[in-house]
This record gives sequence, C-alpha cells and structure tokens, in this order.
Amino acid sequence: MRTEPRCSECDSEDPKIISLRNPARERYCGRFCLNKGHESFIRWIRRANAEVAS
Repeated sequence: MRTEPRCSECDSEDPKIISLRNPARERYCGRFCLNKGHESFIRWIRRANAEVAS
C-alpha cells in the first residue's frame, strides 16, 4: 500500500500541484483537476456563507 499523496480529484498517484487557496492544501495532478477542485471549493464556500447569512 502506497502512502504517498494522491490527486484529490481523480486519485492519480503523482500529484504535482498543491492548492494554496484551499486550507486543506489539497494536491492535484494537473490543471484540469486543479480547476475542478477550485470549482467545488468555491461552491462549498458559497453554501457555507449562505448558511451563515441566513
């Protein structure tokens, strides 16, 4: 069993990008997965902000 980090979006074995925008410091294998990860993070932040505001 490998304990190395994996891509947060597609579970690839060789992530090259670490997202500094997300506090969890998620890792991504490429630009496509990074963009998908940012989209889901932004959706999550907006939902959290809407719940706090209501």
